[in-house]
Order: sequence, then structure tokens, then C-alpha cells
Amino acid sequence: MNGINSIWVFVILVLNFGISWLNARTCGRAWEESKAVGGVIRVLVWCGAIQSAIGFSSVFLLPLVFAAHAIFPEYFIQPYLIGAFNLWYITIIFPALGSGLLITIESWIIAYRDRRVMNIGVAAYNTLAQIHNTAGAINSLGSAFRSAGAMVTSVATSRGDLKERVAILAVLITVTIVVIALGAGVILTAVLIRRYAGTVPLPVRSKLHQRTA
Repeated sequence: MNGINSIWVFVILVLNFGISWLNARTCGRAWEESKAVGGVIRVLVWCGAIQSAIGFSSVFLLPLVFAAHAIFPEYFIQPYLIGAFNLWYITIIFPALGSGLLITIESWIIAYRDRRVMNIGVAAYNTLAQIHNTAGAINSLGSAFRSAGAMVTSVATSRGDLKERVAILAVLITVTIVVIALGAGVILTAVLIRRYAGTVPLPVRSKLHQRTA
């Protein structure tokens, strides 16, 4: 059973990495045009970049958590291991829901204006994903906040120099893991956007709309 779970986790991580890469690539290819046009397209490109960074951070988070557990088994015990995932979730859920909602609304508009099967399918997928993420947040945020709060109170309630030092170190490890995962996701997204930016030429303006010298 553990082997099957490990395979599923690996598959999910690979999918998250692939989808995040495609999001960053799409944002990069539209980056220069969105800067020139501004408005809604610029907002959507930033939403895609946020989604990409969050997806990459989820991929980095898991190996960081288990590496920390292997390096500091006496400090980074299970409550803090779980706490790292919950702290990451608290950090990303509101940007994820906000950017996802804007992307979903835009897909509705596109599907309404151009009712092709692909556009309708994208709108339906985005809608289901947004509902799933929102429902997950409603069900999980309470326990996530309690888990993160328990880590903080573990420091305050520790008695004795050794226990207090262990609790402080464990919390520092937890926060560091989350910061590194989020930072790595943002950096990789920025690198990919820079890599693909400018690879699609901007539309050439008609000579009728060009200013005369």
C-alpha cells in the first residue's frame, strides 16, 4: 500500500511540475504583449505566473520536508512535518483561489463569446478545479491553522532549556522549509518567464494606424 501511495505521489508531483512549466511558458510567451497591451491580459498573465509558482513550490516542498526529517529526526518530528505542509497551505491558498477565480471568469467569457468545444471544456475544467479548491479550503483551513498554531504554542509551553531549544529549532526548520519551497517556486517561474519572454513577436500595426513622422 505504501508503494502504491508513493507512486501516486510521484505521479502527482510530475503532473504539477509539468503543468507549472506549461503555465510559466505560456506566461513568458505572452509577457511582452501583456506589457504592451496592459489591462485584463496583464492581470491574467500575472495570475498564471502565481499559479505556476505555487505549483512548483508544491513539488519542492515534499523532498525538502523528508530531507529535513532525515537530517534532523530528533527535532523535526511528525507534528512539525505535518505542520510544514499546513503552513505552506495557509500561505498559498488565498493567492491560489484569487488567481484561479480570475482565470475561471475569463474562461467563462471566452466560452460565451466563442462556443467551441475546446473553450467550453477549458471553462468547465477551470470551474470544477475552482470548486474543488474552494471546498478543500473550507474543509482544511481550520485544521491547518490549528496545526500551525500548535507549532507556535509548543515553543511557549515548553519547559526546560532542552525542550524549549528543541521546539524552537523545529519551528525554525519548518518555517525555513516553507520559505525555501516558495522562494524556489517563484525563482523558477521567473527564470522560465524570462526564458520564453519575447519568443512570440508582437502583432505588427497596420500602416494606417502608424503615426507619420
